[in-house]
Amino acid sequence: GQVDVVSTIQPSRMEDLKSKGATILSAPGLSMTAMLIQTNDPLLSNPKMRQALAHAVDISQIAAARTNGLAKADPSAVAPATAFYDDSFSSQWPQYDPQKAQTMAAEAGYKGEKLKIQTNTRYQGMYENSVLLQAMLSAAGFNAELEVLDWAAQLDNYLAGKFQLQSFGFSARFDPSLMYSTIMGDKKTDPTAQWDSPKAWELSLKSVATDKFDERKAVFKQLHALMAEEVPMLGLYFEPSVEATSSKVKGYTAWPAENPRTWGVWKSE
Repeated sequence: GQVDVVSTIQPSRMEDLKSKGATILSAPGLSMTAMLIQTNDPLLSNPKMRQALAHAVDISQIAAARTNGLAKADPSAVAPATAFYDDSFSSQWPQYDPQKAQTMAAEAGYKGEKLKIQTNTRYQGMYENSVLLQAMLSAAGFNAELEVLDWAAQLDNYLAGKFQLQSFGFSARFDPSLMYSTIMGDKKTDPTAQWDSPKAWELSLKSVATDKFDERKAVFKQLHALMAEEVPMLGLYFEPSVEATSSKVKGYTAWPAENPRTWGVWKSE
């Protein structure tokens, strides 16, 4: 009873907080959760190999398990919380098919080489995502193993581009163009760039060249179709915004950007 609002809680804590009398509030989030792929890695530079990885991962299962069903799988950089999201984003992505993953990996020349997934235990979601991904890749015939680092070391590797696969997350962006520009760039000058594609960058610029909703949404569809072809990363889901309040708190709502907002909020006696 000493705390009125607990912001940004893990979905796995919801039932525990409910049992203590808290009111649980949630909203679709704007923070992207993904498995990064180093496309400069000799093993992962082949788009067919990256497509094989995508076919090996059931992102719907990961999203459901990690968010207690609050978030749906979303391999795009367009959050379901925005009006620009389209249900076709999931169907356009390489579908879960472990057998096809094995076939494509063999066609790409994969011969059982080790795939290291960098992760950390500071952020529960990143670690659990990496465990699920490692299990799915192994089940599909990939020699995948976890490389558990402290968060500072993993972040340094992200900034330097020193990884094969890495469990990661991007904080909330209010517009899909901002999220796409965050993950794009020239890896020669910016090691944090995940999607090094001149064609994708051209489309990204096109998405901010107009303020017409239909035109922008059409560009985002083109961007995702290209992303599904090149697979520069494995988008998993957008982290839901989950908060808990005391029963005395009135008028409080969860916000997709995850920060507490107290306009029009009050407490009963």
